[in-house]
Amino acid sequence: MRETCAKFINYCLFAWCLAYSPLTLNNSELDATHYLIGKQLYTQGLLPSGERVKAVVQGDIQIEGDQLICETCHRKSGMGSNEGQQVVPAVAGQILFNPLKLPTSRPPEPPVFREGYTRQTLMAAVRDGIDANGEPLDPFMPRYDIDEAALNGLAAYLDTLSQIPSPGVSGSTIHFATIVLSSNPTADNKALLDVMHQYFAQKNVETRHESKRALNAPWHKAWLFKPYRKWQLHTWVLTGPEESWASQLDELYTRQPVFAVISGLVPAGWERIHRFCESQGLPCLFPTTQTPVQSEQDFYTLYMDKGVVQEGEALASHVVDSREVVSGIVQFIDNKNPLSGIAAESFRSALQASEIPVADIVMNDLSAAHRHLERLRPDQAVIFWLDPDQTNDLLGRMDAKTQQVYLSTRFYGTSTAVISPRLHDSIRFVHSSEMPGRLDRLLARSTGWFKAKRIYNDQAKEIQANAYFALKVAGDAVKHIRGYFYRDYFIEKIEHMIDDVPYTSIYPRISLAPDQRFVSRGFYIAKIANPGGGLVSLTDWKAP
Repeated sequence: MRETCAKFINYCLFAWCLAYSPLTLNNSELDATHYLIGKQLYTQGLLPSGERVKAVVQGDIQIEGDQLICETCHRKSGMGSNEGQQVVPAVAGQILFNPLKLPTSRPPEPPVFREGYTRQTLMAAVRDGIDANGEPLDPFMPRYDIDEAALNGLAAYLDTLSQIPSPGVSGSTIHFATIVLSSNPTADNKALLDVMHQYFAQKNVETRHESKRALNAPWHKAWLFKPYRKWQLHTWVLTGPEESWASQLDELYTRQPVFAVISGLVPAGWERIHRFCESQGLPCLFPTTQTPVQSEQDFYTLYMDKGVVQEGEALASHVVDSREVVSGIVQFIDNKNPLSGIAAESFRSALQASEIPVADIVMNDLSAAHRHLERLRPDQAVIFWLDPDQTNDLLGRMDAKTQQVYLSTRFYGTSTAVISPRLHDSIRFVHSSEMPGRLDRLLARSTGWFKAKRIYNDQAKEIQANAYFALKVAGDAVKHIRGYFYRDYFIEKIEHMIDDVPYTSIYPRISLAPDQRFVSRGFYIAKIANPGGGLVSLTDWKAP
């Protein structure tokens, strides 16, 4: 597998030579038409004619289309990527045209000097596989069949990538925001903002000396000290109806652009914030929300999990795999809670491919739910997408029944003390984070920090743990971009590093790959422990 990945990245390396035309191009050539031609080639692998680009690898193997998309390897930012010691170099215009010293994969051998590309050497590399130093490129690197128009277009497009620092960064300060609602419980907002303020204060204290050194950094350490910036937090408090949030965000952002949004607490309605972030090209990192947006096209917002959608998908996956249900499932939905309907629809959609019938009971009040409950057959399973009070009322009327019952801890919680022991064997919970009995150990690092700062809130563990996770990831990513303050590059670094971070918030395992936007997709199926109560897992951590 590792050898295959290495070969793939070696092949991608060639596209680096293709991606930028030197600055000797006339300004008149770098117009909107050329830009669109280049963007189409770089992001879709399409020639000006609309046909797929073609190339040859290994001397005589023809490939075309998606396999030759530059952005796949060199990423949206044009700043390249790496896998182990295999490096896909940057293709941003300011880098490719200038001479470079390329690190060797076998230290202590010295770096390899690479001439800056000219138009002549670039075309030789693209068509004939000869690099700027006159050396042959790896045979896995394609020899592209492109003409002058395609090359000029690609040059125009690449010249715009990662050209100037993104908004929200000055020579001394990098600005961030976090977003909360005025309608949130005061204690929840405080729990989040306490973490944010304490982290920013500590970050600035720890880097104050590096910031001074950056003013007079020795030449051989300039790359280390120059990127240091003071972190400044802006709290964006949204008020009123969701329809007004977009204009509020516009006003706040216009007043002070920020480099990224870190964490946030918006239980429902995050879609409007997501759209704002995408429209501004503004990274939004790991908010605590139950309504994340699922989109294969969007790039700038990263989430902890899929929220209530994940509950429906997870439960559907379990039902199919376990074969516990034969005759059908009845979902009880609270029409006053939009999240209830979202979870139910997620479950129904995920179960479409199965032959298990699903019926929905949309509750207007408990009296109507009681009547529906009485008509259930013993061979039907039941899902309650309801709050604890509603669920407990209905469970209290099921003592004499034998239906399989499914609950979500996201709706019901993890306290099972009021559930009759007669129902313990009939109830299954879907739980999308670490099990309660193991959570304190998992959060020991962040909890210790919260307690040391005297900001720990036992009733807001998820909020604080998610904020701490988002801050740690942002801090590591800022360090790794080494002064290249480009938002696209910032997101790409986060994608690359998530699998190796030692902190996972409330989840036992996390992962992220390019174009994925949820770091956790897993779940447990749990039951009530006998004796003693409490939840215990029936399954390992798994993903739908």
